[in-house]
Amino acid sequence: MEKNKEKISILKDRVVLYNDFTLNLLYYIDKYYIDKESLYEDEDIYNHFSWCYNKACDGFKREEINFSNNKALKEYFYDYYYHQYYKSKDDDDIEIKKHKDFWEKIFLFETQKSKVYFKILVELYGFFEKTIKEKINSHVLEKNSLEI
Repeated sequence: MEKNKEKISILKDRVVLYNDFTLNLLYYIDKYYIDKESLYEDEDIYNHFSWCYNKACDGFKREEINFSNNKALKEYFYDYYYHQYYKSKDDDDIEIKKHKDFWEKIFLFETQKSKVYFKILVELYGFFEKTIKEKINSHVLEKNSLEI
């Protein structure tokens, strides 16, 4: 039985862009993290994460890339950071380095990846691409619209 395999085209420039976004998000989460006691309740964690996510998105809006409307991307990162950061916060220096190293392994383009890392890259790439495709489609619509 032959499995239906989707062909995936991954562009290096976009991987770099998505890595930049991911590291910016990590930077804001870590920089504006108060302490475990202040961010104990799920609502507080979500509010902190949302603020950091929107802050990371703001930097890309200048490039006319709006990740803030990408619910799947936001949910992916929230789920990751909820379990891997907020609920398992260890020593600050170790924590930030651990996450930075993890994301760099995911997004490093030139290296051989394990199946797990490759799967994460493909999944995240797909989430990010939704925003890029919306941007491209809106520019195409603008180009093709007629002024009356």
